[in-house]
Amino acid sequence: MSRLPRTLCVVCLIALVTGGCASRTGGAPGTTAPPPQAPPTGEAEASLLERRIAAHMRFLASDALNGRGSGTRDEWIAATYIGAQLAALGVEPMGDDGWFVQEVGVQRFKAATPPVLTAGDRTYTRNTAFLVGAVAAARVSGSLQHFVAGTPVSSGAAVILPADTPMTAMSSLSGAALVLRKATAAQAGNWAQLTAQASEWLSTQVVGTLPSPPSGPTVLTLDAATHEAIIAMADGTSLRLDTELVAGDRTRTWNVVGRLTGTDPSASAEAVILSAHLDHLGVRSVGGDVSDTIYNGADDDASGVVAVIELARVLAGGPRPRRPVVFALFGSEESGGFGARYFVDRPVVPLTDIVADLQVEMIGRPDPKVPAGTLWLTGYERSTLGPQLAARGARLVQDPHPDQRFFERSDNIRFARRGVVAHTVSSFGLHGEYHQPSDEFRHVNIPHMRDAIASLVEPVRWLATTTEKPSWIEGKKP
Repeated sequence: MSRLPRTLCVVCLIALVTGGCASRTGGAPGTTAPPPQAPPTGEAEASLLERRIAAHMRFLASDALNGRGSGTRDEWIAATYIGAQLAALGVEPMGDDGWFVQEVGVQRFKAATPPVLTAGDRTYTRNTAFLVGAVAAARVSGSLQHFVAGTPVSSGAAVILPADTPMTAMSSLSGAALVLRKATAAQAGNWAQLTAQASEWLSTQVVGTLPSPPSGPTVLTLDAATHEAIIAMADGTSLRLDTELVAGDRTRTWNVVGRLTGTDPSASAEAVILSAHLDHLGVRSVGGDVSDTIYNGADDDASGVVAVIELARVLAGGPRPRRPVVFALFGSEESGGFGARYFVDRPVVPLTDIVADLQVEMIGRPDPKVPAGTLWLTGYERSTLGPQLAARGARLVQDPHPDQRFFERSDNIRFARRGVVAHTVSSFGLHGEYHQPSDEFRHVNIPHMRDAIASLVEPVRWLATTTEKPSWIEGKKP
């Protein structure tokens, strides 16, 4: 079946969610607008919340937005839509030119010559012996360490994984400089295609920000012969990846930033940040499969965006909180965290004036590891924030997946590394749709999202109104 022209799809979907273009103050000529209705309560409000959630989700995760890929027109459309929602709620714009959308420039770098891996006295070349999608620096080096489950990885090591190591082990390797893994059978069978599709862009820098330290290891995928040769080398062998980087073109991504001013002038330096990321993986073909190439990102992270919009609705529509509340939706989280990196280097309020950042990530489905209707908080044990919110009614527990190191895998880490108490709230249960084209609206559990968002309302209101400040537990600050 053919699709509607894409522009028409977008216009129609925006009209469905925003109520179309008709005036709210009058109908057809000669008619009178109906009197305002009393605000709904109880079951009626829950039903309205479900409908709003579904409407937002249907748009943000629709095929019309092509997966909201980083730096694409689709990401910009999503940002513009979110800005329009915040504007309708009376939130103050904090982006560019008196609007909510904030453009972030990204400088890309490519390799002048193929990157070379030196292991002991042997050398290997990209695309011939190994694949690499991005490098942390022009030179990345470390001493070889053979991965053993349960054994700590030395900081800055070059870790080689046995052939049968599951991908979940990657979560424990964040301190390594290099990670070397053997190509899967599927990758080996498609090696020529993968090398042909390999991006020439290997490094990026957010324009107008300070150079960022590597946020994770450089990962190399080795062909069978190279993996066999290096895994036979002794621990401590010197490994080095050299890449001659040259500046290429500039691209961009977009944040959405708005603010509710607090009622207490003395609390103007006590901002609360509510955040999520608006991008996803866009359109891509993996292994030649073209049956569905759109990575819709319904759970990841349209669900978080919708939560922030609905929390903004509650805070803007009720008694204003004492503290200022900043709503920040970041671009390019999936491609390097560029939006959040820009925000923390050029914040709309000084980082020292932020009491906490609460990132909402993947609340579209319940996690079977925790009770129904419950969310979990990354790094719960690191600060007082989780217990404080739970004491005020949040259905919030410790992260049941500590081996996944989720605290370090979302935009909250950009704030945390700069001293801000920052965590991510989620209910991601490691479902099979993660980073797949099947992460679509049809898999979203709307009643769960309703309950999750509703459970955060009063705790977030408390955080924005109290005089208490969350703090790091001694020794737990990143």
